[in-house]
Amino acid sequence: MICELLGVPYEDHDFFQRQSKSISSLASGPEEMLAARKALHAYLGELLALRMKEPADDLVSRLATERVATGEATEAEAVGLASLLLVAGHETTANMFPLAVVVLLRHPEQLAALRADPEAWPGAVEELLRYLTVVHSGLRRIATEDVEVAGVRIRAGEGVVVALQAADRDASVFADPDELDIRRDTSGHLAFGHGLHQCIGQSLARAELQIGLPALFRRLPGLQLTAPPEDFALRASSVHGVRALPVTW
Repeated sequence: MICELLGVPYEDHDFFQRQSKSISSLASGPEEMLAARKALHAYLGELLALRMKEPADDLVSRLATERVATGEATEAEAVGLASLLLVAGHETTANMFPLAVVVLLRHPEQLAALRADPEAWPGAVEELLRYLTVVHSGLRRIATEDVEVAGVRIRAGEGVVVALQAADRDASVFADPDELDIRRDTSGHLAFGHGLHQCIGQSLARAELQIGLPALFRRLPGLQLTAPPEDFALRASSVHGVRALPVTW
């Protein structure tokens, strides 16, 4: 989906998936991350140049014709934005999807409830987003004034790291936060950030999950894990996920 929106040929999917993993992986060294970023930027720079000459109905074409051509953005800025959208739009959903499958298979009674009532899927997706909160990078912020949080005084100019996954397990906001409850009210969850810093792709992510998860369990009613989740190899990345998902159906 992110390929189609940006106008990136899907046959190049393997290439940008490799670069995306290298950029977001905590196991990547500085040289590997820099090389991946350079390769991705070079690829998108060529695509941007092509769309300047031959625009199509996609976001890279809009960046080329509506921002670069008008002088509102430089080519480097447009390439950087396209790279961010490609990596962020791919890594998050690609990791959220298998983790959601694991969680639902580990809660068969709630999965059965969703099969019996497909209208409950949108609410279930919101609870999965809260429960998993796959972005684990930690948002770095500077306090602009003195503020007290949970009895701790943070002075103006001091740095803080905001952990979205911790906020989404806050017992003062969500009852029994460490339990999955597809019927709960998830209003205020921070899986997509907050305020001006909310993810601009959240509507796409919700649609992908609300369409893809029901389709998967509908088409593969016998889907089950073939290994305990405790044995899964986790990705060392700013986006939480598993390296492989062993299943049968």
